[in-house]
Amino acid sequence: MKKRWIYNQPLELVRPEGSYQAALCFCMMESMTDYEDIVKHLHPEERAYYHALKFEKRIKSYLMGRFVAKQAVAALIHEGNLADIWIQSGIFTQPVVVSNQPNIQVSVSHCADFGAALAFPEAHPMGIDIEEIYQDKREVLERQITGFEAEQLKSFSAAYDTGLMLLWTAKEALSKVLKTGLMTPFQIFEISKIEVCGDYFMSYYKNFAQYKVISFTMDGYMCSIVHPMKTKLSLDVESLRNQVAYI
Repeated sequence: MKKRWIYNQPLELVRPEGSYQAALCFCMMESMTDYEDIVKHLHPEERAYYHALKFEKRIKSYLMGRFVAKQAVAALIHEGNLADIWIQSGIFTQPVVVSNQPNIQVSVSHCADFGAALAFPEAHPMGIDIEEIYQDKREVLERQITGFEAEQLKSFSAAYDTGLMLLWTAKEALSKVLKTGLMTPFQIFEISKIEVCGDYFMSYYKNFAQYKVISFTMDGYMCSIVHPMKTKLSLDVESLRNQVAYI
């Protein structure tokens, strides 16, 4: 995956009773200079918080999170000035959108220098998570899966570590929808079924039947997007991969 790029894609959320609009953003940064260029896009309140940060890891995390969130929200509400969008932190540290259009929410995820965000109307809850796939995380991830999920992975069509990361990101994305974060045992978010759908996977939850999750790989990363069960998501995974590969 090439570095230092931004990719935005509008999404249509088709429901039996109608449709909604959402926006997806992926971003990769290359150096601290790239991060510093984000500062000009910060809302005054965000800038004040940024100047109080001292450690590079936290600075990069904060800037990446705010930038991809603003990009996704701006694409959804057609806002030309990112600095006019304020991404606050809620009491559970969840991102809260303050803009000229009410009832807009955003879900954010980042892993090192790769970030993702999904903006959507409050009426249609969603969540996103991305993580890098590598074997060093195997033991940690194995402690978070149930016996039933372990059995599913035995017949999983992709690599074992890919399956482990699918389960993790699917659960993390749902925890963002529910605003519980890592404070809730992940066993509650158990995956009941994983379907192979060409270039992506569709999974379902044992205890949250009103949601499903689409998961796909992007050059060593796993991305999972949770959305309501009856929603048809207009996401072309193959096209997304191809476009990102040539940025």
